[in-house]
Formats: sequence, C-alpha cells, structure tokens
Amino acid sequence: MHAIPFKRKRTDSEVPPRDTISTKRRRHRISPDLLSPLSDELLLRVLTFLDLPEVLNIASVSRRFYHLSADSQLWKRLYYSRFVLPRALRIPGFRDGSAREGKLHYSSRKAVWADGRRGGWVDMRSDDRAHDESRTWKRQYKLRHNWSKGKCAVEELRVGCDSMTSQIEPSHKMLVKIAEGIAVTAGSSSGLRAWDLKTKELLAHVGLEEQDFTASPSSIAIDEQSSPERILDVAIGFGDGSFGVWRLYILERRVTRLYRHEKSSNGSLIGIAFSHPYLLTATQSVLISLYTFDGPPKSSLSDTAEHVSRIRTEPKSGRLTEDTVGPKSTRSKVTGREAESEPMLQAPYLLTSLKSHTSRSPLALSIRKAGARTTIASIAYTFSTLQGWSLGIQDLHLQAASALSRTAVDVTTRLAYTMPVGSASSYMSSPPSSPSEIAYPSPPTTARAISSDGPISLCYTHPYLLATLPDNTLLLYLCNSTASALSISPGIRLWGHTSGISDAEITARGKAVSVSCRGEEIRVWELEGRTEGKSIEVKPTARTISEDVSGATHADELPSVQWDERRNWVGFDDEMVIVLKESKEGKESLMVYDFT
Repeated sequence: MHAIPFKRKRTDSEVPPRDTISTKRRRHRISPDLLSPLSDELLLRVLTFLDLPEVLNIASVSRRFYHLSADSQLWKRLYYSRFVLPRALRIPGFRDGSAREGKLHYSSRKAVWADGRRGGWVDMRSDDRAHDESRTWKRQYKLRHNWSKGKCAVEELRVGCDSMTSQIEPSHKMLVKIAEGIAVTAGSSSGLRAWDLKTKELLAHVGLEEQDFTASPSSIAIDEQSSPERILDVAIGFGDGSFGVWRLYILERRVTRLYRHEKSSNGSLIGIAFSHPYLLTATQSVLISLYTFDGPPKSSLSDTAEHVSRIRTEPKSGRLTEDTVGPKSTRSKVTGREAESEPMLQAPYLLTSLKSHTSRSPLALSIRKAGARTTIASIAYTFSTLQGWSLGIQDLHLQAASALSRTAVDVTTRLAYTMPVGSASSYMSSPPSSPSEIAYPSPPTTARAISSDGPISLCYTHPYLLATLPDNTLLLYLCNSTASALSISPGIRLWGHTSGISDAEITARGKAVSVSCRGEEIRVWELEGRTEGKSIEVKPTARTISEDVSGATHADELPSVQWDERRNWVGFDDEMVIVLKESKEGKESLMVYDFT
C-alpha cells in the first residue's frame, strides 16, 4: 500500500494578492516586446550602439540574436573602433579631437583600410563574402585580439628526417620561409617541400640532389607577387655559390624548377632576395650581386658588355665606391625534359656587383617596389668603427629607361649609416643628409680600435631596421628614403627578453616577433607610431587531438623545454608564428603558433 503524500496548505501570507497578479498582467500588456517585431536591418542598427561586452551577452538571448550578433557589419564597426582608429590617430595631423568627428568618421561603405602584414590593405567586403567564414570581420577581430593578448595554440609539425646524428651541422640546417599560410622548407636531405600550415599536409616535394644541387642550402627567399593566383616563386642559395629558382603551384600541389645557376668560386651565399625580375645575392665574403631576368635578347649578348662594378668600402661610413672591372657572364643548366614541359627563365643579366672589405656579417637583403617603373634593392650590413660598430644601408634604385623597354635599367645608389654603437655608448641620430655626399678621411683601423661586439642578426623591411644584440635586447631604427636622399633615425632600445635572443623579424606595418634561443620566450612588438617599445609575451597552449561535442578544443599545459633543444626563428604572417625546433638527436620540426 502506497502512502499518500501530504500536501501542505499555504497560509494567507504566502498567497499573492489578486491585485498583484492583475498588476503584473497589466504591466505586461502596457510594456510589450518592441524589439522582436523589428526587421533584422533595424535590429542591427540598434546593436551598433552597444559595446563589445553587450554584443557578446546579447548572443545568448535567442537564436535570432545569436546570428545577428555575429553579423559582419557589426564587427566591422567594432574592428574599426579598436584597431583602425587608434592607429590612424597616431598619424601626425590626426591627433586632435576634430579628427574623430571629421576625417576619420566611420562609414560602412568603406571596406578598404590600411592594414596587413606588408603595410597593404584590408579588403574584406562582407556583403559579397558572407558565406566565407574565414573572411568575416568577427574572425578578423578575434585574430587581432589574440595578437594583442599573446593568446595562441601551439602544434608541432615534423618536417625533417629522423637522422640519429649526435649534432646537426650548421651547413646542413633546414631553411624555412612562410608566406600566405604556406611553409616552404629546404634541406640537403629532405629537399624542397611545401606545407599547408592549416591542414598540416605536404603539398609538394622535389629533391635537390636529383636536380644537380649537391651543396647544402644556405639561404632562401620567396617572391609573393603572384600570391593572389596561389603561385609562389622560391629562390634558394647554396653553399657552393650556386642558386636556383622554383615555382610552387599551390592549387595544383606541384613545384617545378625555373632556373639553375652554376656554382661560383666567390663562396657560400649567406643571403638572397628575389622579386621578379630582380634577384640579389650576398656571399660570405660580402660580395653583393644584382641580377635581372629581363636581360637583353640572346642575339645581342655578344654585342653587349655587362657593366660589373666592384665596390670598395670606406672604413668610416661603409660607403661603396665603384671600380669597373669588365664584363662577366652567367650560365644556366637546363635539362631537355624540363625545357619541353615547363616554362623556364633565361639566364639572368648581371647588373652590378658590389664588394666590401670592411663590412661583415650579419647583413640583410630586400627588394621592394617603389612605383610602376622603380624598384629598390637594399643591403643592410654591419661594419666596425673606432668607437664600436655601426649599421649601414645602401639602396640601389633601379629605374627602367622607358615603360616599353625593361632591359635598359638605370642604377643609382643612396647610402646612410648609424652613429657608432659601443659596448657602453649610447646611440646617436643619423646625419641629416646622405653620407655619400660628404668626404670622410680614412681613420687608422687598428686591432685595438675596432670593437669585437655587434648585432647577432639583422632584419630589414622598409622602413624598419631591427638588430638583435647579445645583451638580450633589440635595437630599432627607422629609415627615411626619398628619391634624392636616405637617412636613418636614432636607435630605440627594446627591452623585455630575459634570455638570449635567437632571431627576430619585422614587417612594414611595424609588427615584430622575437624568439629566445631555447624557445621559452616569444614576444610580439607593435612598434608603429610608438617610441616606448612595449612588447607582449606569447602565452601558447598545447592543442590536443580530442574535441568535445561543441567543437571546442581542450588545451593542456605545454611540455617543458629541453635544454638540448634549440629554437631558431623562421617567420610569421597575419595568423601564425613559425619557429624551427632542432633537437640534439638531429630531429627537426616546426612549432606552429596559431592565433586564430
């Protein structure tokens, strides 16, 4: 027999009065829901007046508000207010209060703003690309927010061979470059490979020894001019002085060789820059060679004497003076099968060759466009002085004689250098004008006068010159280049690292990333328009394979860094930072820090 539950009778104090119930019903009739009947366009207009926390909170009200809170036009305004407007206000002339209401007023019709890795433009028209989740403004806002906070997920991608050697030889280390979410690796044993950093898949592979490249790769560069067509041109320099150019077809998942240059007696190539049709190389003895693939026709090669300039460097300023030494030819080797099936580049034409007797490593090469007919090839180098060491930059302005003829190129040079930096000295500003216009006497260069210290590495992406120093700091210079002069601003010391810096890289927009030798410390620097040099430490979390039902990835603690491992800096783009990890056993892998 089941017991009958006892129901307690409510007292009079617990029973709500009838007038209260009627008041609530009357209030509900007086204050109806006014938002739900509105159209989505009007609701989006109302949501634009909310701040970021309110937009995130309203997403949990209903399914309709969840979709409205993720609208690209809404996040486009939030992105503009947080990331675009503060950057524009740092421009001289826009810092007054009237700029907010006048020149920098937000407009949803404008979909192109100054931004991007190379100082380009953000062009994401959300109306036309609403179906593309990877191009939404909400995702772009989250990406920039993670960069500003140093939040990312880290994964390890094995790219090297499992060689069991006791130590990796410096000449056999793998080279890596990243562009458009693609990592290009080059090694003597693994060959040339292309990896998709999103899917962690191998896109293309070609053996270097199979194409008569017996020496180890020593430098690598990527030409991203055809990146919208998903085509990348890769230039690789080798230890025997030879170099080659390959073309990577990302959509077709294949790579083909375009040109092979024979080995040279000038030594190993420690630097290379490529922007078609110009290619710039640097040897270990600081011999700079500038080539162009738009040379004269083969029929006129016998009648054309190439102008080769061998450069002597003045000890004071590092200035390069010309001395003509005569013609020099280049040779290429093309197999019959490649000539029939793939487009090939003709042998490059040597425009000029520069030689320095006082400059030394490290150095950095770059090639950039400065207009429809002008290209600037830059060499940033280190040279010793009586007070310590200095950095110099030489710009080679390459201008075509006419728009129809690209073979006749006028080469002019500009030079600038920093004031000497010693072990305990401060940095001074650059001369007001180009030092090439001033005649300096040659000071005595004794062994005691020349300082032995100097930067560990150099990175130059106009207008920023960044040097890593042995005292766990960085030195930043700003270069001002015009058609008639080149100058360098005073250096800014960047503090923040607590251990030795392996390498760093900086973009044209002023974003820099530096990594320590052991990889336990990675810092992001936003240097555009700022002089304090503040950085944000990257705080990654290890990404596991398992995921829950909602699709959220669980994050575990990072494994401790082993002291027998070394992290070498590779590069970064708008979404990822790539660091090459080398273990003591000879295993190589890529540490992918994903900020998406």
